[in-house]
Amino acid sequence: MQGFSGYPKTRWDGYRLMYLTEEFYFIDKSNKKWEVPIGAEVNGATIPKPLWSTIGPPFVGAYRRASVVHDYFVGEGSNPNVTYEERRLADKMFFEACRFDGCSWKFAALLYMGVSVGSWASKKQVRHTRFNKEMISMSMAEDDSVTQKFEELTSKTEDLINGEENFEALQKLVEAEINK
Repeated sequence: MQGFSGYPKTRWDGYRLMYLTEEFYFIDKSNKKWEVPIGAEVNGATIPKPLWSTIGPPFVGAYRRASVVHDYFVGEGSNPNVTYEERRLADKMFFEACRFDGCSWKFAALLYMGVSVGSWASKKQVRHTRFNKEMISMSMAEDDSVTQKFEELTSKTEDLINGEENFEALQKLVEAEINK
C-alpha cells in the first residue's frame, strides 16, 4: 500500500546534515519500497539558495519526507554510487511522494523540475556541493548555472504545469530539455 513508514527519526550533525536513527521508507504506486537504512545521511533538500524564494528552504514543507528518501536514492552522502538512470527513477518517485504528502500538482511539478535539474547538473558535473559539519558551499558560477537551467525549464513548462495534471507530458518535456 502506497505511503510512508511514518516520520523520519534523525539526529543532527552540523549545519545541514542529519542521520537517520531508524529505518524510513516510501512505498510507491507500483508497490516498490524505497527503503532508507539507519545511518543514512540526508540534507533535507539540496535546493540552491537562489531558488529558496520559489521552492522553499530545506526541511520545511510537504516535501520534507519525500526529500529524505530522495536524498538517499540520488546518491547524497551515504549512498554515492548511484547512476544517472537511478537518479531519474528517484526523481519520479520524489514527485509521487510529494503528491502523496499533499503537495499541489503545480508545486510538485516545480519540485520535480528542480530535482531533474539537480540530476542534469550531476550528469554534466556542473554542481559540486560540498558537505561538511559546518556548511554547504557552492560556487557562484555553479549556483548560476543551476538557477538558469531551472528558469529555462520553468519557462518551457509553464503552460503544462498551469494546466491539467499530466505527469507523463511533464516528464517527456523535462527529459527532452535536460538531455539536450
